[in-house]
Amino acid sequence: MTPSFLPLEGGLGFRLDRLVRALRAGWAAELAGIGLTPPQAAVLRGVAGADGVSVRALARRLGGDPMNVKRCADELEQRSLLRSGTDAGDRRPRVLTATDEGRALAGEVDRRVRGQDARLTDALGRTARPAFERALGALEADLGLALTPGADGPSGGGRPTPSRRNRSTDRAKEPLP
Repeated sequence: MTPSFLPLEGGLGFRLDRLVRALRAGWAAELAGIGLTPPQAAVLRGVAGADGVSVRALARRLGGDPMNVKRCADELEQRSLLRSGTDAGDRRPRVLTATDEGRALAGEVDRRVRGQDARLTDALGRTARPAFERALGALEADLGLALTPGADGPSGGGRPTPSRRNRSTDRAKEPLP
């Protein structure tokens, strides 16, 4: 007797994964036009929005691996989009600051983020978006993700970051927009 399986396309996880892959591919293609990868764009936006942020603090905010954030910061610094230095009060952590050119490019990334957000809102419908955001919040909470303070979202709610419980599974991931 053949077991009865849920159709592959019927699984919520499969559908979410397919959606995320399509969004990532589209976002990567859009950013390629301005010479950035999604992780670089996330790091650039994070620094431009909080000059003087340490690499480690930025990695926590982005929910990414500190080494991947450092690698992106190094690439952006080589392109004169970021500067790095040390904090006068504590010379140990490497702190990042956006250059004028970096701030301008971060502004272009932000314009594209807002365009993507508007397209997604149009696809959902303005009345469905709040329910969708609540559903995302419930999934994030179930997976042990918490929001860090910040002004990235429309409500200023911040970005999800891994909880201690799930950090080890998220360390290999690069930051997203």
